[in-house]
Amino acid sequence: MKVFLDTSFFVGFFMGKREAKEVYESVVSEELYTSLNVIEETTYILMKLRASDLTGIKKHYDLMKEMKGNEKVYEKCFNLSRDFFFSLSALDIKVLPLTLSWEEVLETMKEFRLFPNDALIAATCRHHGITRIATFDDDFRRVDFLEVITPG
Repeated sequence: MKVFLDTSFFVGFFMGKREAKEVYESVVSEELYTSLNVIEETTYILMKLRASDLTGIKKHYDLMKEMKGNEKVYEKCFNLSRDFFFSLSALDIKVLPLTLSWEEVLETMKEFRLFPNDALIAATCRHHGITRIATFDDDFRRVDFLEVITPG
């Protein structure tokens, strides 16, 4: 069975959260998918978390300025991003291309009261016949064709 892996799952998994590890164990034998927008969003979040850990900076714009201006911090964040991307292959997670029209995304936004990125994910799942999603984002519970996989 096909399972889509969302940003909140990846962030939890790579931050070592128990719930995410439990979800992964329950789906590891399934066909695992994600999409380019999820990779981008996860990479951005992981970079910010790593930079904040390295610098102690919490404010968004101050953190972005430090990452851009501090080569060592940026390099460590980039390396984490690269490791995340390479782990997708190691975990046999397939990356789906973004081939939808914006009209499909808008329809999904309206139908399920989703913000654009979540609507893009839901529309991608519908387009590829994916009916299960590993996520900690409760908004996906409103999507009637997706089963949200929970820990345990």
